[in-house]
Amino acid sequence: MDRSASISGAEDTALWFRAPAAVWEEALPLGTGRLGAMAFGGVSGELFQLNDDRLWSGGPAAAVSGDPAVVGRARQRVLAGDAVGAEESLKTVQGPDTARYLPLADLRLEVRVGDGEVGEYERRLDLATGVYSVRYRVGGAGVVREAVCHPGLHVLAWRVRVDRPGEVGVEVRLGNALGAKEFADGQVVGLAGAAPGDPAAFADSAESATVAGGVGMAYAAAVLVHRDDAHTVTLYAATEAGYRGPASEPERDPVVCARFATDRVEQARALGWSRLRREAVAAHREPFDRVTIDLGPAPDLPTGERVAAPDPALSALLFRFGRYLLITSSRPGTLPANLQGVWNPHVDPPWRGNYTLNINLQMNYWPVEVTGLPECHEPLLEFVERLAAQGEHVARELYGAPGWTAHHNSDPWCLATPVGAGTGDPAWANWPMAGAWLALHLWEHFEFGGDRGWLRAEAWPVLRGAAEFCAAWLVDHDGVLTTAPSTSPENHYLDTAGRPVAVGVGSTMDLTLIAELFARLVAAAEVLEAEDEVVARARELLPRLPSPPIGSRGQLLEWADELPDAEPGHRHVSHLVGLYPGSRIDVHGTPELAAAARQALLDRGDAGTGWSLAWKTALWARLGDGERAGELLRLFLTNVTAKSGGGVYRNLFCAHPPFQIDGNFGITAAIAEMLLQSHADELRVLPALPPSWRRGEVRGLRAHGGLTVDIAWDEGELTELVVHGNMVRTVAVRYRDRLFRQQVIRRPSRRAR
Repeated sequence: MDRSASISGAEDTALWFRAPAAVWEEALPLGTGRLGAMAFGGVSGELFQLNDDRLWSGGPAAAVSGDPAVVGRARQRVLAGDAVGAEESLKTVQGPDTARYLPLADLRLEVRVGDGEVGEYERRLDLATGVYSVRYRVGGAGVVREAVCHPGLHVLAWRVRVDRPGEVGVEVRLGNALGAKEFADGQVVGLAGAAPGDPAAFADSAESATVAGGVGMAYAAAVLVHRDDAHTVTLYAATEAGYRGPASEPERDPVVCARFATDRVEQARALGWSRLRREAVAAHREPFDRVTIDLGPAPDLPTGERVAAPDPALSALLFRFGRYLLITSSRPGTLPANLQGVWNPHVDPPWRGNYTLNINLQMNYWPVEVTGLPECHEPLLEFVERLAAQGEHVARELYGAPGWTAHHNSDPWCLATPVGAGTGDPAWANWPMAGAWLALHLWEHFEFGGDRGWLRAEAWPVLRGAAEFCAAWLVDHDGVLTTAPSTSPENHYLDTAGRPVAVGVGSTMDLTLIAELFARLVAAAEVLEAEDEVVARARELLPRLPSPPIGSRGQLLEWADELPDAEPGHRHVSHLVGLYPGSRIDVHGTPELAAAARQALLDRGDAGTGWSLAWKTALWARLGDGERAGELLRLFLTNVTAKSGGGVYRNLFCAHPPFQIDGNFGITAAIAEMLLQSHADELRVLPALPPSWRRGEVRGLRAHGGLTVDIAWDEGELTELVVHGNMVRTVAVRYRDRLFRQQVIRRPSRRAR
């Protein structure tokens, strides 16, 4: 149990505490992408709050029907200056809200190991191995409890061992808030039930949810306890849910789900603890070890205490934690990470725990390529392909347009219509640009990996369809290409009567996303030699798109005209999407626009929710301002119990507040952005190094073109740069004001996919 006075930053891979979790936001997350478990670490017992990424309310969306003339009338009204009238028109095309992401079960384990005083308690999550452990002494007995999640079986395995003779006992209790029934099958115990089919039927309660509105998706949890000897007990737990794909009705028979869950725990027992733990650690460690970061020694303090006084090493731990969360919430074959990743205790989660497509889902995947986890991108990429199929019907029925579109929210059934049910604010409900933004993720995956076969077969139809819709959505107004009706997600301006309104003409975000998409489609066509009428149209329209507008104070404008802000410090910075994660605005390529983006960022201010702070950190990094990026990172690391607004909880989960995982992923990408950028056809090395990061190294970051980069620095000066790739060549490298050529060292890359 002894710990050294200090450890090197490279070894600082654990979240650890000297006490059990008092609240959910102090618990520690485990997962396989499908199975999620929050571990609390009590002494007399353990609580695992279990999720399954497939357990949602509802089912496939109803067929879309509409009248494109309605959106046409909204266009006419907003172009005539009647924003309020346009909003009323748009509300009439809103459909139902998304499904809710649901908690599956609480697994409570009562552990009996004898009597006596409890001491030397430590609760730990090793981010490098995925092993969760609790250690303590009871009387004279040392107790070690460990848990891992096996990503092949999607099973949680837990083991308790006592180091002296005497029996250890474990009592299992399963419960949930969805009205499940218990079952037993041989040595397996579990619970099974069906979630309400109608999302409107939910009533959040500590005890139960109102089960009404028809029978919904079935689910189950199964647990098998195995006594190894008098000193050791092992438990295996599995979840199952009835999701069967976006176009299929869910399984509604709990017996079917119970059988699947039971089969998996029996498979886990057949593997045994030692082999299952070994396989789980190996499967986790391989992707985790692809990137290492060291920003200096870490203090010998529990994680919660470090949050109260952030240090450079805590930023490195936060980076490692973000990669850990991606590995454990987004594995090949699973659904994408939602607003809560895969961890949610609420029957009625904040914002339904859904896929929010105007920033949050995209932010979840910002770090995935650059930090060496391309396979973790697959759930999102496959989801976008399925969403595009649903979005074709929406584009045709609501807009009379070809191609595909999606809006603010979605769920596993790939809902692509505007939500709000006629009462939603068009500021978020009627934003039709999600398809354009999400399609860019497919191009990004290609730029890092270079798989032309995948680009042709998977990405090309999605890129082409999104661009086809955008080309039809543009309108020529007074000789200028623009979008109308247009919104800048979740923000408002004041109309001439002083009323806050959301619908306008030509939001900067709309036109930036369209420009980025058209440019990527043209680039993809050149790679694939796939010129056609959609590509030709995009090539024709691209130079006609207006440049992002600049206002009277030199600030980048959010709408085509300089309009008064209804909320000057709004958390969204949508008009800066071309700076990050886009590349239309660049400090070297478009310095005037970069200066305008900087002024807009200053105008918006530093305050914000957790994910907003992460985005602003990345934006300052793209501007090459390490001092400001470091300041925003320190704000992100603020303990939310000490302030209002965004920050982190004691377990490093991002606080919107409440918890949203997008900020964890966004800040991980922002830290990578401070160290390496490759968005402008050159490698930018240490482009935004915070002054407090005096020495350090990062190894394994990925760059466009299939490159892997190792960097070290001392006293703020670059001391080592190694670039690896699949062929010997030279690449352009920028370090501070110097631009030079660097030779790529050929080495088979274990990171590319």
